[in-house]
Amino acid sequence: MCVRAPDALRADMQRVYGLDADDIGAGIRVMRAADLAASLPQDALVWHRLDPRAGWDERTALLASLRDSCAWIAWSMSKHPKGQKWRDQWPRPGDGKRDGRGDPTVASGTTEQVLDMLSRPRGKTENKQTH
Repeated sequence: MCVRAPDALRADMQRVYGLDADDIGAGIRVMRAADLAASLPQDALVWHRLDPRAGWDERTALLASLRDSCAWIAWSMSKHPKGQKWRDQWPRPGDGKRDGRGDPTVASGTTEQVLDMLSRPRGKTENKQTH
């Protein structure tokens, strides 16, 4: 953490615990700081920096899975050429896929965007996904 994402770790320590990273070693014991760093919540910036796949919290991942399940069910009930594969999975952070605009999906949709997609009338979800 200290080597690969020191700025994110510093910001997370301040945001989550209210601790100034400059105090480590003086006012805060190093082992205590290491324990706190290892226990940062899922939405901490440092986790996404260390592994882009950790860019979503559980709620966002579940919403994307729900969206994909609904989209797959709608697709499977529609008429499509035999043998055609379903290809409408919502891009995940760190999966290396690209969205409809050709942008790399490092941090794709937000929770609000997934909720917006799920609230659209049937048949309107394929239009212009904004990431």
